[in-house]
Amino acid sequence: MYSTVICSLTLASVLSSVAGVATLDKRQTTNATASDGGSGIPTINDVTNPVCKPFVAVRDAIMGDIFQGRCNDNARAAIRLSFHDAGTFSLSREAAGLDNGGADGSLLVDPNEINRSENNGMQTIVSLLKPLPEKFDVSPGDVLHLAGTLAVIACPGGPLVNTFVGRPAVKNDNPTGLIPDTHDTVSNIVNRFSDMGITVREAMALIGSHTCARQRFVDLAFANDTFDTTPEIWDIRFYAETKRNDSDPGVFRLPSDLAFSHSSLTQDDYNRFVGSLSTQEDWAREYADAHEKMSMLGQDVSALTDCTEIMPEAIHLRDITVTSSGGAVDPAVDPAKLEAEIQRTRSIWLQ
Repeated sequence: MYSTVICSLTLASVLSSVAGVATLDKRQTTNATASDGGSGIPTINDVTNPVCKPFVAVRDAIMGDIFQGRCNDNARAAIRLSFHDAGTFSLSREAAGLDNGGADGSLLVDPNEINRSENNGMQTIVSLLKPLPEKFDVSPGDVLHLAGTLAVIACPGGPLVNTFVGRPAVKNDNPTGLIPDTHDTVSNIVNRFSDMGITVREAMALIGSHTCARQRFVDLAFANDTFDTTPEIWDIRFYAETKRNDSDPGVFRLPSDLAFSHSSLTQDDYNRFVGSLSTQEDWAREYADAHEKMSMLGQDVSALTDCTEIMPEAIHLRDITVTSSGGAVDPAVDPAKLEAEIQRTRSIWLQ
């Protein structure tokens, strides 16, 4: 979410006719096909839309060369990058006819934008993604936001996010001063998200992306601390552990996250994601809608093509748990089942 963390907030729920985004029906499907041998990895021969076929190679370059098939630091950074690219969209700037932000890939284009203070820590992921638009003859926006949706699904428990391509070339740099800061007040952060077209309920779903994050700049004395006790798993432990302000070793609490869990402006929606495995599934769906909307902020949606069919299969926590009862994420993940699913659904990218 913030300029100070590795894996940041992303944006909102079911697509609406706001923030330059038209209403679309969700078309998430299971991507494992007969021809892929049940691996959950669609091949170019499985892709039905010819517009999407070139993006299979882009997907493989990101999942293999950059993420190495796992929820690594590059994947975490790609989630944060997708927010910093799209999260500068502003309804008020749009209404005033000013240069605007949006999901256009400008962070891969202007060499100065990545060096802004709010973008500190994303230089490596930008350097890794930057050659891909020219290499594969696709737009920077499509590369950046494909990386973002792939990063979510690379983290076990991360949902399948509908993925679209067809973004045009970058028009201008992102405006400055629009990325929320962790030390800001809840009301100011809520107002900033409102200017993007994001509701409080949507924003509280989005902060759950901190489940995979590490802080590196808020407090240098605790650099690389995580935000919950299961940073390799995309789960809802973040919500309950933050609300209780648990003193787990190696876990850091962002001031804004703590404030969200108790503020009268946000706590009702925040508490919707404090729960067990059934709540995990609810949050995953809401997050997927949110990230989908983020990835198209400021774009002409009618000009984009749905290429969700190239996406790998999600790893659901319900399939890799030790038992079916108990615990905040009800229950703990079985390491053997987890690795088996990673091997099955990520085999061609593992390094």
